[in-house]
Amino acid sequence: MTETAPASANGANGRLAALEAKVAELQSMLTGQAVWMSDLQQEVLAGLQEISGVVDGLASHTEWLTSLERWVSSCVKTLAGFGAQPLDTAEPATSGTLDVTGSLMTRLQVNTVMDWISSVESVAEGPLVSVTIATRNRPGLLIEAIDSVLRQSYQHFEIVVMDDSDDEDTQATLAGMDDHRLKVVRTPARRGAGAAFNIGLEAANGAIISFLDDDNLMHPEWLRSVVWAFTTFPEIGALYGARTNEDPGAQHGIRSGMMPTLEFAHYDRVRHERANYIDRNTIAFRSSFRHIRYDESLRAAFDWDHSVRLFAQSEPLALPALSCYYRTVVSDRISDAPEQAESVRRVRSRTHASRPLRVLVHTAMYPVISETYIGEDVDALEQSGAIVSVSALQDAVSQAEGVPPSRLDVDAVIGDDQPDLVLMHWATHAEGEIGRMEKHSQPFACRVHSFDVNRERVQRILDHPLCVAVFAHPHHLAELPAGVLPLIPTVSPRTIIPESPADRDLVLSVSAGLPKKDFALLIETLARLPEYDRMIILARSNGLEGIPLSVERLAAEADPSIVVRVNVSRPEALETIARASVLVYTLQAEATMGYPMSIVEAMLCGTIPIAPDRPESRAIVGPGLRAYRDGAGIIRHIREVAQGGHVIERERRALTKLAQRHRDPVELVRLHDALRDGLTEWRSARG
Repeated sequence: MTETAPASANGANGRLAALEAKVAELQSMLTGQAVWMSDLQQEVLAGLQEISGVVDGLASHTEWLTSLERWVSSCVKTLAGFGAQPLDTAEPATSGTLDVTGSLMTRLQVNTVMDWISSVESVAEGPLVSVTIATRNRPGLLIEAIDSVLRQSYQHFEIVVMDDSDDEDTQATLAGMDDHRLKVVRTPARRGAGAAFNIGLEAANGAIISFLDDDNLMHPEWLRSVVWAFTTFPEIGALYGARTNEDPGAQHGIRSGMMPTLEFAHYDRVRHERANYIDRNTIAFRSSFRHIRYDESLRAAFDWDHSVRLFAQSEPLALPALSCYYRTVVSDRISDAPEQAESVRRVRSRTHASRPLRVLVHTAMYPVISETYIGEDVDALEQSGAIVSVSALQDAVSQAEGVPPSRLDVDAVIGDDQPDLVLMHWATHAEGEIGRMEKHSQPFACRVHSFDVNRERVQRILDHPLCVAVFAHPHHLAELPAGVLPLIPTVSPRTIIPESPADRDLVLSVSAGLPKKDFALLIETLARLPEYDRMIILARSNGLEGIPLSVERLAAEADPSIVVRVNVSRPEALETIARASVLVYTLQAEATMGYPMSIVEAMLCGTIPIAPDRPESRAIVGPGLRAYRDGAGIIRHIREVAQGGHVIERERRALTKLAQRHRDPVELVRLHDALRDGLTEWRSARG
């Protein structure tokens, strides 16, 4: 009989076998994992090698990007040399067009003029020329610069060296140079290049002043060319020439691979204000302009600032003659200074301040008989030195006499005249024209009037990125957002205020034909004064042509002896105001009061205004205003004034004196100066 194992033993053996099987499986997995770990280690090592290659590649890529940047800069500057001038603005197309043929012709012109001056023209010893050189711790370069001046074919010159160095080598170098034409001036330490240049202007004795930086070389025929030009063209006060640029693409003294180029372009003031394309080493001017100094607060771009102001006073002759060899592969160039960008921003923001401001006065309709304040603004701007052009959206129904019509092709005017900014009257008109301003990237200002005193609208205009300034009458500021500037209307000295007769018996009203005027009250009141001469003068306005007819009809019905005249010229209206006893100004109770020119003109004539009992009226006329609340008040004032006497005459003189603020020279230039300063601030903020 076979003996069998107990069931419990069989179970234990089975579990043992299962465990052994799992151990074997784990050992197999560990062996596989070890292989996997080994493979992973190999992959990691390979990855590290690849990463090292990527790092090396990134370094090479960075070098490649740097080279590409320099190459692109070279291409851009080459195009600039051919007349495209893409560096002047973010929109190259507005700066010029690519003109390869013109560029080649310019180079031929330079060669032709230089050949004529050096070979044909006899240039005898003439005026003394001062060559000013500022230097700091670059004795080797300085020697070369001075030698280039000493080799000039024209020898009647002096060299003024402004030494700002703190090393002994430069001072020893200068001390060792024996030439009576060399004049060395030590500058106060570390005041900057602008201060050194100003010291050079003070020390120069020549009738002609020219410049040379210590890292550049003067062409041997340059001073001969300068003297020839000033002698041949005695009317010019300043000039500039061509230069050879060592490497136009070089940055921070590192070569870009470009060959030297000849750089010369004829004068374009707009381009000059956008970017400096005229190097100071190419400039010479008569000593009568030495009062134009360098701005010592600028750490860079002071040469650009100086040339803009110089050429604003004396438009330069573009002389096609080579002035210098301009080095770019040298260290410590001012053009590479960290402050360059900030200085460029400052100079660009104020270039317009060095010459007449160009203003386009753009209106809804002009010239209009009733809107005399617009004409006065135009006149005030012109009297302040601005160059003003006028455009409108439509012809006026009632055109002022003797005023040139406005151009209606507004886009063409902006393109042709290139205004520094556009001044628009009326916020409603300005808001409607914002799209046009955006189309031309044209900065603008707005003058708010009574009918569009609206806080939300004016705030939208103020917030627009092209808005330079918003003006309003002082008594409207409380109703408008912060930032609106107060401005009163002015009356030009060219506006003739007539003499007034001793006896005045006319009761007069002068206004635009607008529904806000209370013509019903006016006519009803005048009809109750048959003992006086009474006249209503009003203008016919666009879109409201029927109002004068309505006024004529109402007056005829109330009292046919009331004279109504329509579209009277301003000189005739002023003559009428001057012989009136009072000027009655009426307004609907709900209407906003502006700053009526008829009241200002009446005060200048000594005619006593009678106006609504409002704070706005008192802001214009003063505390002695003859205010009314109803027709009875108007009648009372008219009869009191008609009695005459010393008290009334004293009142007339006081009004005339008060109104002189509208002819004050300070007020006459306020609009111009506010536009100029606002534009400067706006351009500065834009960078």
